[in-house]
Amino acid sequence: MFLGLMVVLWITITGANYPSQWLATGLFWFADRMHEFMDWAAAPDWLAGILIDGVYRALAWVVAVMLPPMAIFFPIFTLLEDAGYLPRVAFNMDRLFVRAGGSGQQALTMCMGLGCNAAGVASCRIIGSPRERLVAILTNNFVPCNGRFPTIILIASIFVATAFPPFLGAVVGAGAVVATIGIGVVATLAVSGALTRTVLRGQPSGFILELPPYRRPRLFQSYTDRSTSARYGC
Repeated sequence: MFLGLMVVLWITITGANYPSQWLATGLFWFADRMHEFMDWAAAPDWLAGILIDGVYRALAWVVAVMLPPMAIFFPIFTLLEDAGYLPRVAFNMDRLFVRAGGSGQQALTMCMGLGCNAAGVASCRIIGSPRERLVAILTNNFVPCNGRFPTIILIASIFVATAFPPFLGAVVGAGAVVATIGIGVVATLAVSGALTRTVLRGQPSGFILELPPYRRPRLFQSYTDRSTSARYGC
């Protein structure tokens, strides 16, 4: 499970380097042209500083750094979900959450938190016990979501991967990101165990998890089905 996550993150880190460079080059080239236009129009320096150096350059950095990793990570995660692997991740984590005194369904909400913590918190409604639902809500933010992945990947690429050759650096950087996720999982289990043994004591409940068979991903068909359901309000 962790090896598969490392491969996904390695593909994300390695693949995002090139489009990030292209986007940064193109966007900052346009910033230089905007400065030339401001000079031609005799605009005051403070206006150019606010609009170009402040607003535009900040937005350009965000787009160049965060867009490529998200554009790669989301489709890969969708393929894993469509292939039937994500329920196996929840199955692997079920026993750990039960030992922590929580519900095995918390593993599902934690996995959903990898995509979005807001969606992970909203999915806690599937947990029948109010006590276990509160534990899952309070601990969901320990797992980094996709919105934080670009920042974590950027930090790992700058401070960890650059100390090694390119290929090995990408592998080590992916390992650092996986280690960060692992720390979040450990923190989730530790805080869940502390809560269920102190202020939120109770009897852990069980649940039935359906494991769909492994199947070939049907990305375009799944997208069509979701679009049709949304169109007709299903």
